Amino acid sequence: MLGATVAVPATSASAAPGDDGFWYYDAYHIQDARDAGLTGEGVTIAVLDSQINLDVPTLKGADIDVQDSACWDESGTLIPPTSTDLVAQHGTNVVSYLVGSGDGYPGQTGVKGIVPDAKIIYTMIGRDTGSGTVCESESGTDIPEAKANGVYAAIDAGADIITVSLGGGADVSFVVALALALHEGIVVIASVSNDLLASGNQGNFPGNGNGVIGVQSMDSSTVIQGYSDNEFDSVANAYTDVVGPGVNVVWQGDSTWEEQRYATGTSIATPIVAGFLALVAEKYPDATGNQLIQTLLTNTNAGGHELSYDPDHLYGYGAASATSMLEVDPTKYDDVNLAINDDPNNDPSAAMIAQPPTLEEFLNDQETGTAAEQLHGDDGDNGGDSPPASQDDGLPVLPIVIGVIGLLLVIAIVIAVVVAKSRRSRSTTTPPPGGPSSRL
Repeated sequence: MLGATVAVPATSASAAPGDDGFWYYDAYHIQDARDAGLTGEGVTIAVLDSQINLDVPTLKGADIDVQDSACWDESGTLIPPTSTDLVAQHGTNVVSYLVGSGDGYPGQTGVKGIVPDAKIIYTMIGRDTGSGTVCESESGTDIPEAKANGVYAAIDAGADIITVSLGGGADVSFVVALALALHEGIVVIASVSNDLLASGNQGNFPGNGNGVIGVQSMDSSTVIQGYSDNEFDSVANAYTDVVGPGVNVVWQGDSTWEEQRYATGTSIATPIVAGFLALVAEKYPDATGNQLIQTLLTNTNAGGHELSYDPDHLYGYGAASATSMLEVDPTKYDDVNLAINDDPNNDPSAAMIAQPPTLEEFLNDQETGTAAEQLHGDDGDNGGDSPPASQDDGLPVLPIVIGVIGLLLVIAIVIAVVVAKSRRSRSTTTPPPGGPSSRL
């Protein structure tokens, strides 16, 4: 099993969405951008996801370069990157929010993309099983470097943006590849976990990656998915950088491809935010990737405010706004990625981003343990920095128990401090209240 999870967005009560399922398109005046000639032309976006169905009407004619598969299933059969089976819903919809034309099956409007003329470099990093993605090597003995391959394909194609709506472990090859992409100035956007009640899932990589923009999901009134009754802890995520449209949005496919439904999830918000940035990249072609990140984090909500971070970890720097960003020339900002933190325990570290090693160099630099252990955790999950536990049968039990309890208390305190400070230096002004007219 590949260390990634595919969270198929939840279905809301209605199974036949109306025009309100395209609220993201209307609220951000995407048609106005289209009328002004902004369609994503000249912008390249790399997508790493599950299989994709290129036969849905909204993707007909889109510029999608599908990479060769590097994934086999448990039986040793190569998994094709394209599929007309419903297991391809996730990747198909993610790409549709980017380059979907809006053409649909008879009697319906297809998913509308933000930048229909952008070029997509698509890498399948596993087949969706409903609880994860299957991707093994041909021999079935180890995991291939499918995710890293997707990043290198993006770099080779001169991609402006990489977007990932999956989460999983900080695989060694993936971390090394992302370090190179960030060094090259490519914007990397990834979804934070939908499973917000399980704190251990908040850090799914690459959403918690150093230099990566983590995206949370909100509704048309800018309410965070799952938020209710001021229960911040139930939806707060320390890795959220921005929030984007991802609640009650049209989703193609249910029991058949022809059916549509409302869906909710960060997997939706992430490509939509990537589409917003692609519009900005097209309008301001001289802007660097780091300057695009600057304008994304600075011109949230209604724009025109100082850089500020929500101390409750709900909105990050605010609601991503195509409307606000398109009004500001990002070349006025410094060519600096605000999402990079100097903490050496982050993956990839700032040092790796500054001087990207090859995979061989990185592994040779490790003094002890496996490469996965050197990436701040022996389980490869969340990029944590806790070493594997050990015990000595020759030691008294009570001192061990007391010591372990004390250690756990220290770790708990450290984690609390880290979460409170978040993963980078941020000012803590809560984003202004208000509905779509003042926030989008």
